[in-house]
Amino acid sequence: MKKVAIMLDEGYHDLELWVPYYRMKEEKIGFDILAWENRPYKGEFGVDLATPTKLLSDSIGRYDLVFFPGAKSPENLLKNPKTMDIIEKMAGEGTYFATMCHSPLLLAQAGLLKGREVTGHPSIKTEVEKAGATFVDTPVVHTSDTILTGRTHYDLASFMPELVKLLR
Repeated sequence: MKKVAIMLDEGYHDLELWVPYYRMKEEKIGFDILAWENRPYKGEFGVDLATPTKLLSDSIGRYDLVFFPGAKSPENLLKNPKTMDIIEKMAGEGTYFATMCHSPLLLAQAGLLKGREVTGHPSIKTEVEKAGATFVDTPVVHTSDTILTGRTHYDLASFMPELVKLLR
């Protein structure tokens, strides 16, 4: 069984969290929700609250894959400078990353997208290209052997089978 984490902060896109959350439960894939504070986190639309199972400030161990939901969550994660340290450490350990919507910005800031094709929300195109990536407007892109990117919540039906395939 793979060890999976969902890393989030306030303002995550509700569908981009809850669809993968329940899909992984259906597949009996265990996962942790990682966040900086031990409190409930509200999504962009307030569908439900997500409570972390582990704190990023603790020793979180090694994960095979980390999934980042989009919307405001990536921007809020970046407010803590230690977020980049964690992502860079995970990348060095060979962790796979799956991103949606605005969350490729986390990997761009960590220098993991240079020279790669990436998809995500159209509003991040300029920032992703400044990081040296090529932005493509398709539902899902296997950016590399260790990075899967999805465009938006509208593309979850295309993204989720690819994510589940990675986790099997």
